[in-house]
Amino acid sequence: MVFDDLYYKAFDLVDELNSCGVKIAFAESLTGGLISSRLVDVCGASDVLLGGVVSYTNDIKINVLGVREETIDAYTEVSGECAKEMAEGVRKLTGADIAFSATGYAGDYSDTIDIIDQDSENGTVWFGFATEDGTEAFCQFFPGKRDEVRLQAVEFVYDTVISYLRENYE
Repeated sequence: MVFDDLYYKAFDLVDELNSCGVKIAFAESLTGGLISSRLVDVCGASDVLLGGVVSYTNDIKINVLGVREETIDAYTEVSGECAKEMAEGVRKLTGADIAFSATGYAGDYSDTIDIIDQDSENGTVWFGFATEDGTEAFCQFFPGKRDEVRLQAVEFVYDTVISYLRENYE
């Protein structure tokens, strides 16, 4: 077990979800289950995490999460529209109060993304956030190599959900 900053954020998220009586689910593409995995490192995660879908391929996005093929054709699988449909799909599938999705371009291990490269989409991540009040999409750019981009995406999800809970449930 690695007790790093992300572990403590996951701990805070589990604590906030428990305090608010809120259940969560994730639809993950570029993170490949990392959002859920880092959350279940925390004891008590089973009280708040209903489940998740690793939708690394478009077939899973379409056939499991209910993302419309037309959405992917029109906007691509890395778009706000797709991220929103992924979040809505996993929320419907699990019955979660909150659902978060992540889809993007993590890049590889050979390139470090220190500045925005107009010819590269690496480091671009779209997130979908679904609640009973509606669904939003957020786009973020994370510099770094593949694993760094993925970890920053996880951190963004945890921070966003914690902020949402503190603003809406306390």
